[in-house]
Amino acid sequence: MKELKPTCDPEGVYSAKRTCAELGISHKTLRKYRDNGYITPLNPNNPCRPKFSGQSIICLLYTSDAADDLLCVD
Repeated sequence: MKELKPTCDPEGVYSAKRTCAELGISHKTLRKYRDNGYITPLNPNNPCRPKFSGQSIICLLYTSDAADDLLCVD
């Protein structure tokens, strides 16, 4: 399996759209990740415009295959 190299800054803050692009997943999958606690927005009190840390995106790059198996996502 090819290892993905993160293009985001670990200290950065990213929108849901950019987070999906970095992870190569759909918005629906990102929502499942949030609901299951794999990623937490930096601003949980604003569900309409969640922001995610670059560090959490990088961590998910290395665990997304396991999470996909748990969520039955292709």
